[in-house]
Amino acid sequence: MKEVANANQQKDIEAVNMQDAHFANDEIDLFDLFDDIMENKIWVVLGFVGCLLLAIAYLFVATPVFKTQSVIKSASENDVVELNVPQLEEIYSKTVEEAFNEARSAVLSKETRREFFEASLDRLKGGGFYNSEISEGQNFANFDKLFGSKLSNEKKDAEVFATVTLELTDSEEAANLLNNYVAFALSKRLDEVKSTVENKIAAHVEKLEYDAMLLREQYYSEQTRRKLELAEARSIASAVGQTTPVFGQAEIMGTYEPPLYMYGTKAITAESKAIGNRKALSRNLPYGEDHFIKGLPEVLFDIQQLKELKVDFNKVKLAVIDEKAIVPLQPIKPKKALVVALAGVAGIFMGLMAALLMAAFKRHKEKIKKVLRR
Repeated sequence: MKEVANANQQKDIEAVNMQDAHFANDEIDLFDLFDDIMENKIWVVLGFVGCLLLAIAYLFVATPVFKTQSVIKSASENDVVELNVPQLEEIYSKTVEEAFNEARSAVLSKETRREFFEASLDRLKGGGFYNSEISEGQNFANFDKLFGSKLSNEKKDAEVFATVTLELTDSEEAANLLNNYVAFALSKRLDEVKSTVENKIAAHVEKLEYDAMLLREQYYSEQTRRKLELAEARSIASAVGQTTPVFGQAEIMGTYEPPLYMYGTKAITAESKAIGNRKALSRNLPYGEDHFIKGLPEVLFDIQQLKELKVDFNKVKLAVIDEKAIVPLQPIKPKKALVVALAGVAGIFMGLMAALLMAAFKRHKEKIKKVLRR
């Protein structure tokens, strides 16, 4: 029994020794790795040089991409004064901030770019921006991706501005196209403002003319009613022989109003005549008999002012172009320094991996030879 126990103990010791040897073989010796790399350093050099050559070849073949930008900022108070004249006070107004928001939304709008794309389709087809093998919507999507934007930061920037960028392989075309787009967007939004102002003026004039019509109808209805009352009262006064008023002004107490015929035929006839002479009496006045209608001259004056109003939209600016797009001198893509640096890092890494693999392959071949010798 003792011999069996000793044998088992010896087996356990051998197993532990074998496990320790296995762990020792799995340990990484940095010096061995360094020696392996130095012995196969040609692979490091080849990897580094190969990646650099590929990067240089790519830089020669790659098409450069140029980026240009245009900046718009807020207009001045003087640029929107035409939209804030007194005649438009109750109809339309536009502050500098509101005007810039209009311009900014126009420049950044995808719909504006779509309209510019459709309006410039002939030019874009000639410039290589259009692929006939795909739909017009897909062509616009590709065109839209060329644009970028940046807005000012209210906390950091002293001025409010919006930046629009365009990336193209043709630097001169990029500048021309972006300037045309910004001008198109601002002009389009100004045309929309002009249309809005004109429509609001027309709608307000129509409302005022309707109000004037109601005032006239009310006036002539009351005038007709008064004429009928006077005719009736005159016939009664004539029938009873009442030519002069029955009561004096001092004799009428409180709110009591005597019947109209009691004023006598003379007073009734005089009032009827006065009503009939209103047109002749006011013929030299600007609005004629309408001056007798309470509130109507003011309405007619407002209508006249609005109809005579001429807003000079040539003086209106929703925003100013602070920086026009210029022809860029240097491409933004490819970034040569970055490409070369990344190629160098990748080349060293690939060279090291190749050197270690070659070292491992050589050791493997040596082990096979030793096995075959036995």
